[in-house]
Amino acid sequence: MDFKSLEVKRKRSIPVSRLLEHLTHDMDFEMLAGYQGTGKPIYSWDVNRPGLALSGYVDYFANDRVQILGNTEIHFMERMPASSLATMLANMVSFEIPVFVLSRHLTPPPVFLDMCNRSGIPVLRSAMSTDEVISRIIIYLNDEFAPETTIHGTAVDVYGVGCLILGKTGIGKSETAMELVERGHRLIADDLVELKRRREDYVYAQTNKIVKHHMEIRGLGIVDIRALFGVGHVRDFKRIGLVVELEDWNKESSYDRTGLTYTLEEILGVRLPYLRLPVKPGRNVAIIIEVAALDQRLKEMGINSAQQLNQEIIQRNKHNNR
Repeated sequence: MDFKSLEVKRKRSIPVSRLLEHLTHDMDFEMLAGYQGTGKPIYSWDVNRPGLALSGYVDYFANDRVQILGNTEIHFMERMPASSLATMLANMVSFEIPVFVLSRHLTPPPVFLDMCNRSGIPVLRSAMSTDEVISRIIIYLNDEFAPETTIHGTAVDVYGVGCLILGKTGIGKSETAMELVERGHRLIADDLVELKRRREDYVYAQTNKIVKHHMEIRGLGIVDIRALFGVGHVRDFKRIGLVVELEDWNKESSYDRTGLTYTLEEILGVRLPYLRLPVKPGRNVAIIIEVAALDQRLKEMGINSAQQLNQEIIQRNKHNNR
């Protein structure tokens, strides 16, 4: 499969209202000012503490980010002369700022709230510590701005290894996944698998919100895996640790028989372990994927069975040739 041809989507911005919608419950947000500005766009997953901007230096002011105000910033404003504070704030809010977030249930000077109301800049307040506010907002925004794509395939959690099963239509992806579920493993998604890169080196598969945990089996129709097997046999997302591509057996093709070559394929900028499995009648693909998942877990622990056997054979031959 040509993974480079996948259409990668990445959000350019999200409105402040989305931040409110998803984090208000966890962070107990209280809106202090700027109610009319909740549609303002946030352009970056990172945050900024505008201490230098408050002091008047705005040459490199990261104004397009969520602005965090903690003890340092609030106490700095409280100690400034009223006229100087008004001048500094007017200079700062002249930039397109999406939102201010206060930590520790701090209360800013009234002039700050007045200017944010006039400029339509939302001001949110949380009782959490500054570090916790920063951490939670960055984690949420990092997920929102992460590159994502949708791929035709099936994703199953096999022995704790997220396996992305690919192949042409009718090759048996759903049937293989059904057997894996019946053997006690967990379905993540079938047919439409949503992939998202989190951090720099992880790709996660997640359930399509429309299809959910339904599966189409040719000749049988659509079945609900969660209703049939129970909630213990499904999950909503999982980090992908192995990509398995099924293809029709071709005696002219060359298939790996030793496992000494370690193939990686790049999806969303992350290189993932890749296996190409030939399919033919009588071959139990589900069991092969189980063994592949267990072998991948061993490799992640630094144990490569094929390489160990190869080294033993080499050492034995050296010993016999002495």
